[in-house]
Amino acid sequence: MNALWTAYLFHIREQIRTKGFRITSIVISLLILGYFAYNHFSSNEKEVLVTVINTSTYYSLDDKILKENIEGLVLHTEQIKNEEKEQQKIKDQDLDHLIVIKEKNSIPVVNYYYHRSPDPTVMFAFTNQLQQQYLAKVSTEQALSQEVISQLFQTIPVEETMLAENNGSLGIVYVFIFLMYTFILMFGQGVAMSITGEKSTRVMEVMITKIKPIYMLFAKVLSSLTAGLIQVSVFFLSGYVAYLIGWINKNQFNIVGFDFDLSQINAGLIVAFVFFFACGYLVYALCFAALGSLISRTEDLGSVMGPVMVLVVGALMVGIKTMMDPTGGLVNFSTYFPFFSPIVAYSKFVMGELTTLELIISGAILVTSILLLAIGASKIYVKGVMVYGEKFKWSHLSAMFKK
Repeated sequence: MNALWTAYLFHIREQIRTKGFRITSIVISLLILGYFAYNHFSSNEKEVLVTVINTSTYYSLDDKILKENIEGLVLHTEQIKNEEKEQQKIKDQDLDHLIVIKEKNSIPVVNYYYHRSPDPTVMFAFTNQLQQQYLAKVSTEQALSQEVISQLFQTIPVEETMLAENNGSLGIVYVFIFLMYTFILMFGQGVAMSITGEKSTRVMEVMITKIKPIYMLFAKVLSSLTAGLIQVSVFFLSGYVAYLIGWINKNQFNIVGFDFDLSQINAGLIVAFVFFFACGYLVYALCFAALGSLISRTEDLGSVMGPVMVLVVGALMVGIKTMMDPTGGLVNFSTYFPFFSPIVAYSKFVMGELTTLELIISGAILVTSILLLAIGASKIYVKGVMVYGEKFKWSHLSAMFKK
């Protein structure tokens, strides 16, 4: 165990001291701070430029109500002859929205123009006013009583109640999936490249005379896990600094459109994050390390990593599907499939769609799978690091499991 500990400390110091690790940590931390700073300051200065062209006979705007419903609204009115000019402004991104109100058979018709993405808030604010004025006109023409008119304008109350036990938000799920995917690609493949590089430079021949190959395997895998967790902690610390500065509004916090409920973060969520994050990395890192030991040249690494990369992409796709439908058949299966469960099980746990029993079963299967993968990877690694020059064939794997 002393040899394993020594190798582990050597590799962790080696990774942390590299320029790549430090530059990546600094650059991404600055990007995180810059992202929150931009959102904070731009939200205070954001203007919504809207032009209205009205050819109807009965529509009039209530600017006060519109500005209450559309934050930062800057409203302009134009004549019908300038419609093409206003459309060109949208194409040039000098205008956000163009509302053209026409009339057909005494019924108002709205043409809504936008650059790429429509804004439901803008459409609702205008059509709601238009709908009310149209109802008022029809009521007057039909000589309806004031009591009937009041009933027509009565707002229907809607009471929303969430029945799921929501332990977090989609923002937490999105961040976890993104970090897991990035972390596996960066550090998992890094382990394979490191092993292959040592073989190609013949450094491996010297190292195995000093330390057992199995110790070298686990020292590399665990040191990369530690380095990754340190880097993730730095990223979260950057977010926390942005929160302390006041660049994050915890009541209206979202990441690329996904709500992030900071009030839902608790000790259980953090412990589960670390557990599934570490287990997810170990599942793939052991595969990367085992396959990396079979290659003598780094340029051949891509051809061997194909099946593992398919699983990584599959886990990402199922994780995204979990956000949309956490109770689907594929998602339920993936909750217990060790290559997908780190992302899927945690996502369902955050969304309140995973019972305590299901969480325990998924975790137990995951840990058991890691132990079995560790045994298999160690057998492949011990024999693979001594294979030089021979072109890899998948049939070689079965021979390596034989004594």
